[in-house]
Amino acid sequence: MKNICDTSGLIGICCIPAFLGGDGGLSAMLEHIDYVTMRFGAGHVGIGTDIAYTSSNAAAENRKIPSRGPRRTRYEALWPEGTRGGSYPGAASLAWTNWPLFTVGMVQRGYRDDDIRKILGQNMLRVTQNVRPAE
Repeated sequence: MKNICDTSGLIGICCIPAFLGGDGGLSAMLEHIDYVTMRFGAGHVGIGTDIAYTSSNAAAENRKIPSRGPRRTRYEALWPEGTRGGSYPGAASLAWTNWPLFTVGMVQRGYRDDDIRKILGQNMLRVTQNVRPAE
């Protein structure tokens, strides 16, 4: 993590309960945000939902794409049985729909508004704007 931060990178806090430890809930995720922020600064923290949400039109649009042949094994199949979702009730991820709760949690923990904005997206924008294509 230090090397990532030393090169102006971003540590994305994953929202998958089994990866967060504890009860896999919001407080566990906020503890990870606290740790990285205290250790490396709010300028290096982001939130990674790790789940791709699609529109209700996705299935119809995907049928228009020609088949690519055999597909890879879905990533969920690589996790040991019983680790997909943690103990957080009914959740495979805390998901982007919980972002208001992420914000409230950081406010309750005393984060400054500018640090909250960085963590919620400004850091991600900074990193993506500074990425250069490989030559």
